[in-house]
Amino acid sequence: MDPASDRGASESVFDLDYASWKVRSTLVVAGFAFYLGVFVVCHQLSSSLNATYRSLVAKEKVFWNLAATRAVFGVQSTAAGLWALLGDPVLHADKARAQQGWSWFHIATATGFFFFENAALHLSNLRFRTFDPFLALHHLFAFLGFLGLLVNVQAGHYLAMATLLLEMSTPFTCVSWMLLKAGWSDSLLWKANQWLMIHMFHCRMVLSYHMWWVCLQHWEGLRGSLHPPHLVLFLCGMGLLTLVLNPYWTHKKTQQLLHPVDWNFVPPQPGSSALPRTNGHGPQKKGQ
Repeated sequence: MDPASDRGASESVFDLDYASWKVRSTLVVAGFAFYLGVFVVCHQLSSSLNATYRSLVAKEKVFWNLAATRAVFGVQSTAAGLWALLGDPVLHADKARAQQGWSWFHIATATGFFFFENAALHLSNLRFRTFDPFLALHHLFAFLGFLGLLVNVQAGHYLAMATLLLEMSTPFTCVSWMLLKAGWSDSLLWKANQWLMIHMFHCRMVLSYHMWWVCLQHWEGLRGSLHPPHLVLFLCGMGLLTLVLNPYWTHKKTQQLLHPVDWNFVPPQPGSSALPRTNGHGPQKKGQ
């Protein structure tokens, strides 16, 4: 065979020309299409195979499919983040400016995911007249942050991959909610998953402190590689995550371990300090 053909056959998606805007934008579209496909496939499979899913109302079915889609993205993000944190010597050598082909791939596909996530979230909010301000802020900052990285070919990728590692709790959150809806909140499986999820939220907080330390250690490099609005966005997002979102979500998930209630669809009763154990389905009405 021709050596040039051998090289072409051995090239992976990580070896693409990421200096090309066409390559980066194509992967954004591919990321959006892939996660939209995960959403649709989850709906089809769950409708055919899962009795719990068929019993849900429309709003809960949308949330079920979004949770599964987020879980898939969480697995991708955790793998990318762990490799950056523990295995890639190039990103470690210069945490403010270093880039890799594999990290470009994850930034582009993550941008596509966050675009899908924001579109799905707001369309769902409009359709069902709901709104979670913390979740909306979280996804807005994530999308704008990764979009900024996508258009800035000078920015380093270590902190971006560490940001993806913050999704380590997402698969456990998905499993927790699905088991709740299936009525398994008294099972050892649900409790073990809940313990692991709470541990992942504590790990998120430790990771966020590490990211602040990297910012302080490489401040001049960050200032030189990020545009000022992007740097401000990143620091505001990190502040929001560190001071508000991580502590709030850790508290809520710990509270859920003690009182297995679906917080997404069953708000706590006014004036009640203790929540009833309802096997994940919320307080029962009289006569039920």
